[in-house]
Amino acid sequence: MDDETDLVRFDRRQSRIQRHMLVAFALGLAFGVAGAVVQHTGLSQVQAVFDPYAYFLLSAIVGATASGPGWAVLSSLLSTVTPAVFALAGAALLEGYETDVWSRGPSGADLILLAVFCYGVFAYAARRDGYWADLLAGVLGGLLLANLLDKAVLGLLRYVPDFWPGPALAVAVPVIGMVLFLRRGLAARLRGLAVALAMPGALILIAPVV
Repeated sequence: MDDETDLVRFDRRQSRIQRHMLVAFALGLAFGVAGAVVQHTGLSQVQAVFDPYAYFLLSAIVGATASGPGWAVLSSLLSTVTPAVFALAGAALLEGYETDVWSRGPSGADLILLAVFCYGVFAYAARRDGYWADLLAGVLGGLLLANLLDKAVLGLLRYVPDFWPGPALAVAVPVIGMVLFLRRGLAARLRGLAVALAMPGALILIAPVV
C-alpha cells in the first residue's frame, strides 16, 4: 500500500513538472512574440516597459515555482532562450528576411540573457527559508527598482525622458509584487521589501558623488 502511494505521489510530481515546463515554454513563446510586436510598433514607452523588465519577471516567476533546483535551472533557461528565439523570428517576419535582424542587437545582449537566466535561478533560492532568502529576494527586486530609478530621475546616468511616471510605475508595481510573492509570512516580506527599497535609495545618495 505504501509503495502504491509513493508511486502515485511520484506520478503527480512528474505531471506537475511536465506542466511547469510546458507553461514555461508557452509563456516564453508568448513573451517573445509580444516583444517582437512591441519592437515593430515603435511605441517607445511600451517598449521601455516590456524590454527587458518583462523577461526578468517571467524568469523570476518560472524559476520560483520550479519543483527543485535542477528544474529551476532548466525552466529558467527555457524561459530565457525561448523568448529570445521567437523574438528574433517574429522580428524577421515583421521586418523581412532581407534585414540583418538575426545578426544585429544591443551591445551586451548575451550578458542580458545570462542575467535573465540567473534571475530565475536566484528567484528559486529566494523562496527558501532564512534571512538570507529575505535578503536575496530584496536584492532581486532592488536591482530592477534601482534601474527604474536610474531611468526615471533627471541627472542620473541612464535618464530616459518621459519614463516617469507611467512606464516606471507600470514596472515598479509588479516588481514589488514579485518581492512579496517570493517570501512567505509578513515579517519575511517586510524584510525583503525593505532591502528592495533600500537599493534605489542608496543609488540616490551615491549618484551625485559618482
